[in-house]
Amino acid sequence: MRAPNCHPERSEGPGRAVREAHACRPTRAPAPSLTLGMTALLLFAAACHQQSDLPKLFPVPSTNLVNEKGAPVNLASMKGNVAVYDFIFTTCRGTCPIMTNNMRALTKQIGKDAPVRFVSISIDPSRDTPQVLAEYAKRVRNDDRWTFLTGKREDIIKLSVEGFKLTAGDPGPGGDPLLHSSKFAVADKNGVIRGYYDAADGSVTDEVAKAVNELARD
Repeated sequence: MRAPNCHPERSEGPGRAVREAHACRPTRAPAPSLTLGMTALLLFAAACHQQSDLPKLFPVPSTNLVNEKGAPVNLASMKGNVAVYDFIFTTCRGTCPIMTNNMRALTKQIGKDAPVRFVSISIDPSRDTPQVLAEYAKRVRNDDRWTFLTGKREDIIKLSVEGFKLTAGDPGPGGDPLLHSSKFAVADKNGVIRGYYDAADGSVTDEVAKAVNELARD
């Protein structure tokens, strides 16, 4: 087929014809490979920014505590990081050693550059002073992102029960000397709890690590 004439003529005086200086160029459709490449890039970008579907449960209260160095710590300072919390005490002979071993295992499954913090809060502040927690940390801590906190007992009980919705208080018959939960609580970068996990279960760390890594990418 002959290409269309894109240079119309016009008369200019007798017997003369002048071609217009307008070039007509047909528009080309994008190459199929380019279209597919752009589609793949958009899908990849959408996947990278996909938000976690873990439920948004409760906000972590902005409670003032003290770390193992004796420095004040407000839990709001954990925002900007995914945080894994548990409630323990250093003289516990029941579930606490299992929980602490699982926290040690968990830290190894999280990239060293990931925005994550690990937080163990003592429910026995009368014994677990900052000095005691510092000695305890020397024995069990295997990651610099792991901090140990203490404070006023009434504040910690309120934090556990009203903030984290976890058991705490006076012991029951045949239980630990102090009543506390054996759960890990995972909070996102906005300080919102997104899940609870059985910290006394030796197989739980894979599930927790998956949730933590997912939230860290958000």
